[in-house]
Amino acid sequence: MKRYFTLMIMALAFINAQLLSAQNQYENQEIDVTIDVASSMLTVKNQITLPNYLFNKNDKSIAFYLNKNLSIEKIEGAKIENLINNDTLNNPYVNKYQLVFKKSNSHNFTIHYKGVVKDDIKQSAAEYARGFSETKGVISEKGIYMANSTYWLPTFNENLLSTFNLNVKIDKDWSIVSQGERKKNDVVGDKKMITYHSPNPMDEVYLIGAKWTEYSKKLGDVEVQAFLRTPDQELADRYLNVTSGYLQMYNTLIGDYPYTKFALVENFWETGYGMPSFTLLGEKVIRFPWILFSSYPHELLHNYWGNSVFVNYNEGNWCEGITAYMADHLMQEQRGSGATYRRNTLQKFTDYVNAENDFPIHQFLNRNNSAEEAIGYGKVLMVNNMLRYDLGDEVFVKAYQKFYEDNKFKKVSFPEIQKSFEEVSGKDLNSFFNQWIDRKGAPTLEISNVSSKGNQLTFTIKQLQNEDVFNMNIPVAIYTEGNNEVVWKSVQMNKKEQKHTFDLAQKPLRVEVDPQFNMMRRLDRKEVPSSLSQVFGETKSTIIVPVDGKSVAVYQKMAETWKATQESQGKFVAIVNDIDIKNIPVDQSVWVLGYKNKFYGKELKTIYKDNFNASNTELISSLQSSGALVYAIPNANNIAQSVGFVGANSDAAITALTSKLLHYGKYGYLGFEGDSAKNVMKGSLPALDSPLSVKVNDGEITAKLIPRKALYQSKKGSGRPKH
Repeated sequence: MKRYFTLMIMALAFINAQLLSAQNQYENQEIDVTIDVASSMLTVKNQITLPNYLFNKNDKSIAFYLNKNLSIEKIEGAKIENLINNDTLNNPYVNKYQLVFKKSNSHNFTIHYKGVVKDDIKQSAAEYARGFSETKGVISEKGIYMANSTYWLPTFNENLLSTFNLNVKIDKDWSIVSQGERKKNDVVGDKKMITYHSPNPMDEVYLIGAKWTEYSKKLGDVEVQAFLRTPDQELADRYLNVTSGYLQMYNTLIGDYPYTKFALVENFWETGYGMPSFTLLGEKVIRFPWILFSSYPHELLHNYWGNSVFVNYNEGNWCEGITAYMADHLMQEQRGSGATYRRNTLQKFTDYVNAENDFPIHQFLNRNNSAEEAIGYGKVLMVNNMLRYDLGDEVFVKAYQKFYEDNKFKKVSFPEIQKSFEEVSGKDLNSFFNQWIDRKGAPTLEISNVSSKGNQLTFTIKQLQNEDVFNMNIPVAIYTEGNNEVVWKSVQMNKKEQKHTFDLAQKPLRVEVDPQFNMMRRLDRKEVPSSLSQVFGETKSTIIVPVDGKSVAVYQKMAETWKATQESQGKFVAIVNDIDIKNIPVDQSVWVLGYKNKFYGKELKTIYKDNFNASNTELISSLQSSGALVYAIPNANNIAQSVGFVGANSDAAITALTSKLLHYGKYGYLGFEGDSAKNVMKGSLPALDSPLSVKVNDGEITAKLIPRKALYQSKKGSGRPKH
């Protein structure tokens, strides 16, 4: 009995030690907030317990940052020693303080402060291209937004995670959304008392407020909510109902959803933010029907990637690429359009990333322009696709399930992803991750010296990029005589130029290198149709504006706005009048604006119309006379460059297109109706002729490329074509 009692005491001591160790890993905050919306006034009492690991043995002090508009009124359990010049963050929005504790082994204190939080919602030239504005934090009659960028809570260390209770007192007509579970939502007199409890450690604490109408639905253990600024039961139901399918999908694909709620929150300006347990979308965004099947699952998935498994920004932002892959790409893959999505992804990288703005994946932090998006979202997406192609669906899914389970509520990056894949696959993937995460650039492929002798096929693949060779496992599709199935081969390439020979069962008719765009690479211009992104993406471009016509001033404004967005990304843009040049430049991309532009002549009209079938002719004629037409075509004197055209019949439509077209980069032609420029036509002109697809012999090809099974639908087996 004595031995049993001793073992029980030891077990309890071990459990207590484990609990104490866990508590010492995180900051804990008991936050009491009073908000006076009319005066934008924030009043805070915050009881903070800091983890011991932040301090050396006899250290009694630590620095923290706080919004400079918030005045500290009182501190209990510690004192402010001095105000330090903020040279670390280089952020004029905050003050830096040195906090000194009374005892070296006690790091608990209570801080009282208040002040006005009212940073204007602004849009820079770079943000214009994304269509979103930003604020560091604001309390206004329209709504409340406070996050890490507000520095509304004392910030001690960028890697510090925090558990918290948030108690908010505000006017009774207002509601509050934050992370965690809402424990209280009571009206007391003319005030509302709201409490959110977050037992899971967070990398930042959000406080979002507005006068919403609230809708909810219970899905098992998860409450799905919608907070709408304008009552709309039908809209709320659409979001609440579709969420069930997404939760089921990601619970199966990754693991149990990490929170007790997921809320759609309508914001008071246009945003597309994903926060732990909720998403903050603008009022226009949430009413686009396609958002339910694109941005919405993307933001829900962020509750796994980025908002429960957090990003260690010191080693790179991994979460955007895998979220795009398991949401946006997966939605298209389920429709059989995965290859098209990957082609568009590679096209963005090809069009926007150049020697001057390229950088390794591990340096990506946030998307501020098209090049950063093409690397941090697109290239990371393609790296994940190559992992899946090389290792198969089963290993890919199990590796990310392990990564999720091992790293919930931790800050991690690519090394932890590599560790999970190596443990599940049993393979050393160091060279793969070093090549794709730590190197910049991408290969450019070429096939040459294609020949056959009987049923034997011989060809050479080259890597044309200036950088060193990329080690790759390249899929090659071979079409053979009398065969209804494509013959797949995987070509291992570790040299700049390699010759390959295959003995086949039938005579080869055609060979194609990576026809489904599974590899991270730069595309040849002939591989893809002309697109708006090709025109926007060049480092040097000319915008030709008309001097005749009623909309000269508005076209000039369009040109100046585009010039500003491009130059904010380090590009060179010239604006010229059509009468001041003789020919369209051939060494750069070109925009031709306006039907009255002298360069909107036979060449632009004929090339465009010759590529449409008869069903589009009537619509094109209608848009040309009363709507707006936009398209991109190869430069007639240099197919490596593209010429874009914009023509509209109202000043309002031109103004609307100035911002809208920045989001239609993957398309080659577009049609719009009305002053609001409502899109009624979109698509791509035919690609010229892919140099990676080569005819070998005459004969009828009966085989067709079959799309790969979608990741969620494919439970077992390899994700790559058989070979």
